[in-house]
Amino acid sequence: MLNRFFVRCAIGAFLVRVCGVAFAGESPRLVVAVLVDQLRYDYLERFNGQFSKGGFRRLMEQGCFLTSVHYDYFPTVTAPGHASLWSGATPMSHGIIANDWFDRSTGRMRYCVGDETVEGVGTSSPAGRMSPRNFVGSTFADEFRLRFGGRVVGVSLKDRGAILPAGRRPAGAYWFESASGRFVTSSYYCSQLPEWVAEFNARKLPESFEGKKWTRLLPADSYQWPDAQIGEGALAGEKAGVFDHEVRRSPQEGFETLMPTPFGNELLLEFTRAAVAGEKLGTGPRPDLLCVSFSSLDYCGHRFGPYSQEVQDVMLRLDLQIQTLLEFLDQRVGRGRFVLALGADHGVAPTPEFAAEQGLGGARFDPVETIGKLAEALSGRFGEGRWLLTPRMVEGNLFLNRGLIREKGVSESEICAFVRDWALGTGWFQACYSRDQILEGRVPGPVGERVFRGFHPERSGDLVLILKPFVLAGLQTSGTTHGSVYSYDTHIPVLLYGPGVRPGRLAHPCMVSDVVPTLCSLLGMVEPAGSLGRPVPGVQGSAAEPSGAVSRGKK
Repeated sequence: MLNRFFVRCAIGAFLVRVCGVAFAGESPRLVVAVLVDQLRYDYLERFNGQFSKGGFRRLMEQGCFLTSVHYDYFPTVTAPGHASLWSGATPMSHGIIANDWFDRSTGRMRYCVGDETVEGVGTSSPAGRMSPRNFVGSTFADEFRLRFGGRVVGVSLKDRGAILPAGRRPAGAYWFESASGRFVTSSYYCSQLPEWVAEFNARKLPESFEGKKWTRLLPADSYQWPDAQIGEGALAGEKAGVFDHEVRRSPQEGFETLMPTPFGNELLLEFTRAAVAGEKLGTGPRPDLLCVSFSSLDYCGHRFGPYSQEVQDVMLRLDLQIQTLLEFLDQRVGRGRFVLALGADHGVAPTPEFAAEQGLGGARFDPVETIGKLAEALSGRFGEGRWLLTPRMVEGNLFLNRGLIREKGVSESEICAFVRDWALGTGWFQACYSRDQILEGRVPGPVGERVFRGFHPERSGDLVLILKPFVLAGLQTSGTTHGSVYSYDTHIPVLLYGPGVRPGRLAHPCMVSDVVPTLCSLLGMVEPAGSLGRPVPGVQGSAAEPSGAVSRGKK
């Protein structure tokens, strides 16, 4: 009996070393990395009283709620957010500087996960020609796989939402092709869809949402702002953006019309549950990793803005969907046997019209017309020619025609100074930085530092322009977007839940690059290669600690 006791102790000690020294009890079977696209920090505070006990509030009260996390680079858009949140790096190192960027070597735009060397699996359209090859370095998923050897799976409605968090060699990454209503992947991952994906597609769930009414979850007077706010857009086929909404399949975009509604998140939730069951995640001898990115809040926010009844309703329904996911994991994996981390890729600005109505000075302008005027001004000052390689800014970046500059014998610094003076004279911009300034570190202040962390020497432009607060550059006449250096775009919530996490609210100021080091410390892992952050103090604690909410951090 004594020998058996020592053998069991030795096995237990080995498992603690293998599966993470931070855990006092059994190691987690599954780690779930959830990203909610466009989840602003204030949403969890504004709508908290209307959440269920088992959704966001379960994570907020029984887990650790980091309330002061900011993105520390520019621009704050989807692809860099997914890449940065789950790598601890910023675009200056991982290279995902935007959703699309101008590639000087080809003279064309490059999509963040586009890969012409692969083919679609489950589709013959370009929607399947995707991979993580444009990402530089390693992600949390890569280091997790190297540490534990478990399976990694990424799922999302968006291709970049599934691909970038899942790293280089996951068991699979799957995204939604709206034209066909199917989840697909690429030959980078496999030669044919797994049986469970094919079976899910055969259920044709997207078609069940066609013609479905999207009504308010709560009575109309339970919503913070009136319906039909100034600056709101509308769903496809609608004349006004007011409840009730109806899902209508688009002849041009297919099931893309699902995306701005809560039914998009519902579809992904069902696919996520199928992935856990189909890949047998959380049931093997090694911990597995599931990366999930919910996209509908982003589509809805772009259309209606953050102070709309639609965004509030998507959040309330997402809360119930998170509750369903947690209850599914409780049953499938075991309560206390999974770790869940939830964050966001960016926030969102109010519509310019709403901001102006509130006295905040919002405005929108046509970027093609504006940059066209700059091109004319450059030709007037330095001689005729195509001085700019793109007809509009690419997430604030301008690309100069270096060949023409050499041909004309003009000083690039003189052109940059001219562009800076022109930009600041338009009334739309608050700052302009040249490539030399950024690479030499001559970008003082918080805004300059964020531009520096988001600038990649091989892929970024020759000038970076920063808009004023509440000013949007876009051809749309309604709706809104994100991408700025301001708090409405940079401030996100982070929730950590599971064994080894000390419950409570932490107001400790930190950057998004600190999230993955915190998670790695919790799991006993090395950080990804480009990680810049440090573990947030106070997150780790005994798995046996009570789950009541405790307020900690700076007041």
